[in-house]
Amino acid sequence: MAHVAVVGEGSRAAEWATRFLAAGLTVAVDDPALPGAVAALWPAAQRLGLFPGAALSRLRVATADDISNADVVQVVNRGVTGTTTGLIATEAIAKGCSPIHLVPLVELASNAASELATFYRSLGMTPVGPAASAAERASLGAHLVDLAQGDSDAIIALMGALRATPATRDSGAGEAFARREALRYGSGATPPWQSGDTVAAPLALYRTPVEPDWVDYNDHMTEAAYLTAAGWASDALFRYIGDDEAYRAAGHSFYTVETHIHYMLEVAVHEPITFTTQVLGVDAKRLHFIHSMYHGDTGDLLCTAEQMLVHVDMNAGRSAPILPNVAAALAAICEAHAHLPIPPQVGSVMRLPERKA
Repeated sequence: MAHVAVVGEGSRAAEWATRFLAAGLTVAVDDPALPGAVAALWPAAQRLGLFPGAALSRLRVATADDISNADVVQVVNRGVTGTTTGLIATEAIAKGCSPIHLVPLVELASNAASELATFYRSLGMTPVGPAASAAERASLGAHLVDLAQGDSDAIIALMGALRATPATRDSGAGEAFARREALRYGSGATPPWQSGDTVAAPLALYRTPVEPDWVDYNDHMTEAAYLTAAGWASDALFRYIGDDEAYRAAGHSFYTVETHIHYMLEVAVHEPITFTTQVLGVDAKRLHFIHSMYHGDTGDLLCTAEQMLVHVDMNAGRSAPILPNVAAALAAICEAHAHLPIPPQVGSVMRLPERKA
């Protein structure tokens, strides 16, 4: 689904519109005051993290056709006039927990269409039905908001902290935060390699704006954040070769054993960055590649991240041969990249020059 309409006014309508926009959807609102309210909420949505294609420019004041042709019409304290071909979600059918643009909980009535649950999950929300316990609802909504005292930054920080804690990562807001993170980084991903596919040389699998949490007191991306961004580029590579959730659930994964980063230029918050990935070598258990990070507008090289990874049997706790389907994908990529020039940063050694006599 790509086109959503929000019918209604006030803070809850603005929060729904912001949630939809942040998920990369096109949104029409019937209240002319809402674009200003959404713009005020947008910085918090950016800090939580935007899906590919998300932009304030995809918000507009609705025409009658916008509402009648919307895939989903989210209604806030108002009726829908005219006809619509899409799903209709009133507050009685699908009620979000304010601030809706940040909190994952959406409560669905027993008569809610099953397609609505699928839709909200695609946004990184957690729909719960009437059978959900009060504790489950509270852990996804009210308790989170109360603990943060309604502060947007604190809500985001709490969800991130819960996601990082083993005791809480698989339940409530922590699990919802992790699932949303995986969804947005996986959205728009290149389809996994299939035998016979033409492999791009180099690969271009990942692009993103600089996240607010990646920026330091100097107003540019921190040194650690360059590696964080490169890590998501690696995740895009993994998905392309078939190393997905099912592969890891079966006990197989790649672990990084060495990384060399070269920093060339600084980059500021929200500026676009793109990655290319060149596979330099692969054998039965190891993978060697380099990511090059460029400014999305100027094309300037910002950094390179060269990495050596080893394939691991996580159940046995030791290195193991790469499974055949992933090995075939890597072999095809390695062959396609064999003619590429080796970037000058590859294999460099860090040392001071010798003193002249």
